[in-house]
Amino acid sequence: MAQTVTERPLYIGVQYFYYFLITNIHFMLANLLFLLAFVFVEMSVQNIILFSIALLPAGPSLAALYATMGKMIRERDLSPTKDFWSYYKNNFSIATKYWLFQLTIMTILIVDIYYANHYLAVLSPVFLILLIFTLFVCLYAFPILTRFEVKLKNLFIVSIYAVFRYFKTTLFHISTLVSLGIIYYFAPGITVWFCMSAAAFFIMFNMRKPLQLMEEQLAQRGMEYEEN
Repeated sequence: MAQTVTERPLYIGVQYFYYFLITNIHFMLANLLFLLAFVFVEMSVQNIILFSIALLPAGPSLAALYATMGKMIRERDLSPTKDFWSYYKNNFSIATKYWLFQLTIMTILIVDIYYANHYLAVLSPVFLILLIFTLFVCLYAFPILTRFEVKLKNLFIVSIYAVFRYFKTTLFHISTLVSLGIIYYFAPGITVWFCMSAAAFFIMFNMRKPLQLMEEQLAQRGMEYEEN
């Protein structure tokens, strides 16, 4: 049987490119404050407070980005504008609270690394490891909060546990971060912003098995609770 137009690889490829592009545009609009700072202000420790303030809206927009890419993976269909802002609204509260705490921690660690390099270099690797670990925790936390209703305390615990429990997935996350780093280093700085939806797609793709296992574990606990 001949393939229909919508089943052909070229059509599917163009469709996915459209999904990535439009979702990315909305993500950039949601982070316009930081994008302006990124373009017009020198990225340095001296300006870290300014960048931290500019990054405040990033929490719900990251949650919306991951949720949108998650839907695209599950359903292979998307309404980029509608879905992105719907997820933005639905996850706004928990994502903002979580991001505010993590952003504060990361800001403190960056300042610690800066001063440690100048006054106590031996501590610099320790702060760097903690910063990287915090980033890994974020890569689990945002996908989790987009799929499950969790309290802030439980979100931290489950995310930290997942970094070690799903080590293979963590390695895939590392490769995604390294890829973004390479793009940022070799391409114009603004280029990396156009890769965020693709990066979120790969992260959510890697998270399929962990999220499925978490869902099964939650269902099992629910059954046990009902039996008791």
